[in-house]
Amino acid sequence: MCLKKFAAFNLVGLLLVATMSDAMAAVPETVPVGNPENKSDATGYGAVGYAYKIGKYEVTNAEYCEFLNAVAKNDTRDLYDGRMAEQYGGIDRSGSAGKYAYTVKSGMAKKPVGYVTWESCARYTNWLNNGPSSTETETGGYDFKSGSLKLPNHAELAKASTVKWALPTENEWYKAAYFDPSKSGGAGYWQYPGKGYTAPAANLSSDTPSEAGSFTKAVTAFGTFDQGGNQWEYNEASFDGKVGLRGGSWYLNDNEGYMDAATRYDVLSAKWPNYGFRVVALGEAAK
Repeated sequence: MCLKKFAAFNLVGLLLVATMSDAMAAVPETVPVGNPENKSDATGYGAVGYAYKIGKYEVTNAEYCEFLNAVAKNDTRDLYDGRMAEQYGGIDRSGSAGKYAYTVKSGMAKKPVGYVTWESCARYTNWLNNGPSSTETETGGYDFKSGSLKLPNHAELAKASTVKWALPTENEWYKAAYFDPSKSGGAGYWQYPGKGYTAPAANLSSDTPSEAGSFTKAVTAFGTFDQGGNQWEYNEASFDGKVGLRGGSWYLNDNEGYMDAATRYDVLSAKWPNYGFRVVALGEAAK
């Protein structure tokens, strides 16, 4: 009798652990970015007045696939792109509208997702805020229901008692990539991600994305990977209908200059194979 009870208890425990693991599986790994109130550099970027966490890696095909399976049975928001199933993509779709199912292509789980718009990335962070069992993508940080999208106030979110997910502001992204609080001679900025004045090894113009974290010598002072190379990354900057992009990528003719701190772009939100993103976590619980 005791053995049966013990076995039943273990089974319940295992189910609970599995359920908790499933619930946490969607949350990208983050690293802390401290040293609040740091100054910007000569470019005018990098100053952030609060502590936060940022994605250690770019969001992967596996993470985005989980998002699709949770919210895109119909996919009325075009969160999936058919080219994700082709050469450079990492996610297949099967079934019909209302019953769509998504699977990661072989060998692509740890590679960064591509063919995503800025809006798709913002909706991904909304979903993180609403919980992995939710199907809500239109509110949760970015309000797509109001008719005029208003960006969240990150300084206010940083004061919240719970974790709030978002796309990084350009300053948050820049600080994580280039700022080094332990730099010789005092806190300051490097020219390239990876704590250097020369470009680190990366997969620029390699014609294929790499698994997240492949270039271990290009780690920033805060412990992020791939802020130079792999995917161009969206940030929250917004200019006349265009959005911010930084970092360089594996695609076509990208070169070392794209990783330089002075290089930034304003682009139309579009589904390119080499456009991806990482997330930030804000709030007291994220510190």
